[in-house]
Amino acid sequence: MRKTFVIATVALLVALVGGYFALGAIVNHFARRQVDTLFADLGAAGIEAHRGEVRYDLFKGLFNIENVSFTSPGQGSLKLTSLVAEGVARADDRRFTARQITIREFSFDGPAPLAPMIDTSYRAPKIEITGVEGPTVVTPTGTDPAQIALAVIEAIKVARISIPESLATTRAGIGPERIETDVTHGAVTLEDISGGRIARASIEPSRFTMGGAPANAASGRIGRISADAVDIVPVLILLDPERRRTEEGYRPLYGALSVDGYEIKADSGLTQRWGSLAIADIAIRPAAIPAEDLMVAGERLQQLAAKGEQPAPAELAALLRALGATYDGLRIGSIALKELTGQEADGTKAELASLTAGPLEDGRLASIALDRLKGTEADGKVFRLDTLTIGGLRPGAILELSADAVEDPQAAKGLPWLMRVFGVVGSFSMEGAEAPVEEGGDPVVVDRASLSWSGETDALPTRIAASLRVTGPTSAFATDKPLFALVPDGMQRASVAVDIGGEWNEAASTLTLAPLYAEVSDAFALSVTLSMKDVDDALFSPQPDEALAGALGASLAALEITVSDAGIYERKLEEAARQQDMDPQALRQLLSGFAELLLAQTVSDRPDLEPAVQAFIGFMQKPLGTLALRVTPRGEELPVLTIVETLQSEEPLTLIDEINIEVIDAASPIKP
Repeated sequence: MRKTFVIATVALLVALVGGYFALGAIVNHFARRQVDTLFADLGAAGIEAHRGEVRYDLFKGLFNIENVSFTSPGQGSLKLTSLVAEGVARADDRRFTARQITIREFSFDGPAPLAPMIDTSYRAPKIEITGVEGPTVVTPTGTDPAQIALAVIEAIKVARISIPESLATTRAGIGPERIETDVTHGAVTLEDISGGRIARASIEPSRFTMGGAPANAASGRIGRISADAVDIVPVLILLDPERRRTEEGYRPLYGALSVDGYEIKADSGLTQRWGSLAIADIAIRPAAIPAEDLMVAGERLQQLAAKGEQPAPAELAALLRALGATYDGLRIGSIALKELTGQEADGTKAELASLTAGPLEDGRLASIALDRLKGTEADGKVFRLDTLTIGGLRPGAILELSADAVEDPQAAKGLPWLMRVFGVVGSFSMEGAEAPVEEGGDPVVVDRASLSWSGETDALPTRIAASLRVTGPTSAFATDKPLFALVPDGMQRASVAVDIGGEWNEAASTLTLAPLYAEVSDAFALSVTLSMKDVDDALFSPQPDEALAGALGASLAALEITVSDAGIYERKLEEAARQQDMDPQALRQLLSGFAELLLAQTVSDRPDLEPAVQAFIGFMQKPLGTLALRVTPRGEELPVLTIVETLQSEEPLTLIDEINIEVIDAASPIKP
C-alpha cells in the first residue's frame, strides 16, 4: 500500500539525534551501529536509505550527519546535504534536548501525498529547528514509516522552525490540460510545536509562475499566510490504515488560516486579485476519508498520464466517488473571501465585495453567498448582483452524480438520476440582479428570485417554495413561443411576479399547493390554491410508475382560482378585432354570448351552478374584472384517476357532474 514518507523521514532524522544520545558514553563504533540499524529498519520498510559521514562530540553536545538520502519506489526521494544538532543534552534517562538543529540543502522530488497524479519538487537551502525536546526511545504502533513518524511527532516538542526561503514546483496533466507551477516562498516560520500541534505558523509573501499548456501561462503573488492551532497528526493518521479506521471523531487541522491577498496575471490578458482570505475551524474525520482509494486512483492516473492516455470511465468514476466521500469527513467552520476583482482580455471587468461560505459538516455546506457583484461587459453594458445565496449544498453528492454520469451517460437522462439532483442543494436566492439583453435596450432586472425545497434523499421534494420578481423588455419573449401570448400588444417593458408553494402533510395525508400565483403588470394576475387528500409517499417516489400511481390515487379536496384582468383581455380583444375587421365591443359580446349559450344546458341541469356561470359571463363582458371560484367534489371522494379518465373520454364535460363550483371572495393580491 502506498505511503508518503516525507514527514516520516524528517521525523526519523530528529529521532535519530535522540536515539544517538541515548547511547550515553558508548564508544563511536556502537553509535554508528545505532545509526546504521535505523537506516536498515527503513530499508526493511521499503525505503532505500543512504548516509555519508557521521561525526559527534558528546562533550560539546554536537552531532553531524552528511549526505543523507531516502528513496522509495513510486513515492519519490528526499535528500539533504547535512544535519547538524547543537547543544544536545539528556534531560533524563528517557528524553533529550537540542538547542538547534540545522538542515542544509533539503530537497524532495516525487508525487504529492494523497494526490499522486501531481508531481512535486521542493527545495529549501536551509532549515533551522530550535528548542527541540524529544524521547530517546520511540515505541510506534508498527514498523511502517508513517507509524514511526506519527509516534515521533506526537512525542516531540519544538520551539521554532524557520525556513528562510524555499522553492516548490508541481507538474500535472498532459497536452492542453498540462499545468506547471513554480512557487518561490517567503520565509516560513512554525512556532511552539508540541504533539504534532503548531501554535502559530506563517509564510511571508510568495511569488509564482504557471506554465505547461500555453493557455495556462501566468504569474502572480500570494500575500502573507498565517495559521493558528495547526495539527499535522490527522494527516499522518490518514496514512496509517489501522489507526485511521479507529478515528471516528473530528480532528482539527487548523484553528484559523488567513491569506493577505492574491493576484495573478495571465499571458492571455486575464487578471484577477483578491484582498483577503480567512478560513476558520478546519477539521477532518479520518475514518470517513477513503485515503487508500484516493491514493490508488491517483497512482493510476499518474501511470496513464506518463503514457499519454486518458482514464477509462470506470477509473474516473472511482476517483470522483472517492473525492465525493471525502466531504463526509471534512468540517470547515467558515470561509470569507473579500475584495475580488478581475478583468478579461476583451475588457470585461467585474468586482465582488465578498464570498462567504460555511459551515461545512457531514458533507453539507450550509450556505455560500456572493455579496455585491458588479461589472461591465466588453461593450460597456453594466451587470450587477446585490446578493446570491445557495443553501444546503452537498459537494460530495455532486461528485457522486458526476461519477454515475461518467460511468453510464444514459443514466443521467433518467428520472431517478434527475430526482437525485434535488438532494444536491436545498435552497437558492438572488436579489438585486441586473443584466443586459442581447437585443439591446433596457436591461433585465431581477428584484428577487428564490427557490427552496426539502424531502427524502433521492426522491421528489415534499416541500417547495419559489418566488420571482423580475422586470424586463418584452423583446425577451420569443414571438413564436406560447408565452408571448401573455404579453399585451404594444407593451415594451413588463414586470412579472411568480410565487409557488407546496407542502405534504404526512400525518394527515394531505398535499397543499399554495400559493400558486402569477402576475404580469398591466396584463393579469392569477392565484390558485389546490388541496389534495389521500396522498401517500408513493407520489414522491423516484420510480416513475410508483409516482404516477401515487398521483392517480390521490383525491381532490378543493381548488380555488382567482383571475384578475389588468388589461390583457382588452388589449388581446382589440388585437383580435383588428385581425377580424370587427368592432372590439361587438367581438366581446359575441364571445360572451357564445359562452352563455354553451353553458345554458349545464345551468338547466345544475341550477346550483347559476351563480358561477353568471360570474364567468360577467367577467367576459366587463374588462378589468375579477373572477374567483372554488371547485369541490360533489361526493365524498373524487380521485385524480377519475378526473383524468373523464377528461380523456369522449364526453369530458361530464366532469361537471362530479364537482361543485361556487363564487368566493377574491384572493388578496400577493405583495411584491
